[in-house]
Amino acid sequence: MNTFAWVGLLVVVAVAAFFLGALFTKKKFKQDELEQQAADAKHALAQFRQDVADHLDNTRKLVNKMQDNYTQLLNQVEETNQLLVIEKVVHPADPFFSKETTEQLQASLKSRPERRGDRSTASSQPSDFAAGTSGIFSGHSAENEQIKAS
Repeated sequence: MNTFAWVGLLVVVAVAAFFLGALFTKKKFKQDELEQQAADAKHALAQFRQDVADHLDNTRKLVNKMQDNYTQLLNQVEETNQLLVIEKVVHPADPFFSKETTEQLQASLKSRPERRGDRSTASSQPSDFAAGTSGIFSGHSAENEQIKAS
């Protein structure tokens, strides 16, 4: 039995070694896989941090550019405001039309055959544009009002 026991023991040890080797090999493969995943995650995190840093840098540059543009806009508005104030103070009596145009307009007004002296005071009602009396201003309304009142 000695030989049979040794062969049996050898078979049992071989089977146990096979299963233990397979178990340790699986654990080693899983450990290597987990280490690879951890390295990939670290690389992805580093890439994400770099992307965020680049984005923040671009945002800072854009904000600085926007601030510069806003400062230029404020300076332009201030210069325009000063020019308008200076123009208003220096030339308060500038006419709307040129001198020649104003003379031509005045000459055309003088040459029109229009009766300008018929106007009443500013507090009176506007005049009727029809020649003579017409409509309710013809004078017949006073007689009609007396008939209605009776």
